[in-house]
Amino acid sequence: MFGKVGLAAVAMLLANPLMAETLNARGLLVATHSATLSSELAALVVGLPKKMGESFKQGETLVALDCRLFDAQQDKVSAEVKVAQIRLENTKQLNQLRSIGTLEVAIAESELQKVMAEQRIAQLNVERCNIKAPFDGVVEQVDIHRFEVVQQQQALLKVVGRAQLEADIIVPAEWMAWLKVGKKLQLQAEETQHTLQAFVSHIGPSVDPTSQTVQIRATINSVPSSILPGMSVLAIF
Repeated sequence: MFGKVGLAAVAMLLANPLMAETLNARGLLVATHSATLSSELAALVVGLPKKMGESFKQGETLVALDCRLFDAQQDKVSAEVKVAQIRLENTKQLNQLRSIGTLEVAIAESELQKVMAEQRIAQLNVERCNIKAPFDGVVEQVDIHRFEVVQQQQALLKVVGRAQLEADIIVPAEWMAWLKVGKKLQLQAEETQHTLQAFVSHIGPSVDPTSQTVQIRATINSVPSSILPGMSVLAIF
C-alpha cells in the first residue's frame, strides 16, 4: 500500500509523536524598541510637534524646551574660556621673561581646564533642551502640554517602534527537549487573522516551578502595517 518513502515517513512519525501533531501556544506581541522619554532639565515646554499616533524618524525633535537661560549660560562660559586662554598665553610669556614662576603658569592652565569643563556642561544642557527620537517609531502617549513647566526626570511621552515586533510566548517546559533557538514557527494574529513567519530568538533561563512553563521570544521576519504591539497571537509549531 505504501511505497518505501511512505513507509519511512510513517515510521518516523510513529517514532516521534511530536512530529505527528501541530503544537500551539499563546503569546503577545511586543515592540523591540519602546521607551518613556523624560526631561533632564526643569524648563518650559515651547514645542511639541508630534501628537499621539503620529510617526517620526530617529533624531527628530519630539519635545522642545525653552533654552534661553542655558544659551546665555553657554555664552557666558564661552567668554570665560577666551579670558582664561588669554591669561594663560600672557602667563607663559611672562614666564619666558623670568617675571613669574612656573607655579603661576600651572595655575593658569588649571583655570583654563576648569572653565573648559564648565563649557562642556553648558553645551550639554543646551543639547538637552531638544529631546530627540531614539529610533524610528510612533508616539504612543503624550503626558504633557505646550507651555507647561516640566521638572527633571518627569515623564513626557511614550514612544514605540512598530517596524520590529517580537512575540512573548509561554510554552510547557517539556518542549525544551526539542525547542531550540532558531526554530521556525507561525504566528496567527487573533485580531486581524494575519499569519506571520517567525523564529525563536530567545529562550528563558529558568522554568516556572508552579506552572512548569518557560517563556520564549520569537522574532517576526516581516511586520505588516496592520500588526500592532499588544495583539494576541497563536504560535503554531
